[in-house]
Amino acid sequence: MILQKMFRTMDTQVFGEAYRIIVHSPFYFEGLDIQSNQKRLESHFEAEKNLLLNEPRGHRGMNGCIVGPSAAADFQLLFLHHQQAIDFKYEALLATTGGLLEIGHLQQKNDGQYTVETVHGIWHVKVSVEQQEVTAVKMEVAEGKMLESDLEASYVELPSGHRFYVYPLPTIIESLQLGQLSEIMEWGAVKVKELKSQRKAFDGIILQEQLADHEYRSVTFEQDGYILRSPGIESTIALAVKEQRTIKSLSNQSIFESKIEVQSVPGDRGIFSVEGVPYITGSHEFILDPEDPLPKGFILA
Repeated sequence: MILQKMFRTMDTQVFGEAYRIIVHSPFYFEGLDIQSNQKRLESHFEAEKNLLLNEPRGHRGMNGCIVGPSAAADFQLLFLHHQQAIDFKYEALLATTGGLLEIGHLQQKNDGQYTVETVHGIWHVKVSVEQQEVTAVKMEVAEGKMLESDLEASYVELPSGHRFYVYPLPTIIESLQLGQLSEIMEWGAVKVKELKSQRKAFDGIILQEQLADHEYRSVTFEQDGYILRSPGIESTIALAVKEQRTIKSLSNQSIFESKIEVQSVPGDRGIFSVEGVPYITGSHEFILDPEDPLPKGFILA
């Protein structure tokens, strides 16, 4: 065995979605310009990204984040992701800020206010801590806009630039339940293929079931048909945009029972707050061995 490179990570989950936060690695970036750093990450380090995201060390549902210094915020956050996966997720900001505080890599502030620099700007995150344990992480996000809407679907664009098609429950699916997972996945595969054949631009497809006023259960498919494990903050905001009216709050749950609730910020039309609790699931050291017979790893369908 040749120990060529070693990575230290903290694995977390928030709303059921997994985030691998890289706190020490051989990744090298020149300077603190986040746009340049993100572009370099996307065009280089293929072996390292495969090591961290693919089996046997990772999986298709793993999202990656690299923590670095920032001249404009408490820290800089870069994103690495699987092909056809959504490249930026608000959940990562909640997971990373909470996780860094719990392991002592981020100095605790009396007011609980922290800033995170990303390619989509600087975000303000509020963290509640009780007896050195993070009990809640909160942030505000804008709602976005409706691009198109008809009886079949709504087409929504969010501030990140991500675009989602939102579909009501089809008659072939009785309810969004685990017992109907086969039918749900089949519907998603067909819809992904259909939109791609029509050259429609999308980052996600949301299949939603309305349970009550401002209360939904949904499934979000990424560009390859993969189902998100969480309801998704962006998916939840997209459902709020779809309602096309002022709402005080909206809840969205996944078929895996995790739940997200967004609250309208008083006095700020079109701004929602969202709160979650991140959990650290593991701390790992990964080794890149050039003699490994599976240098690129693999992805299970």
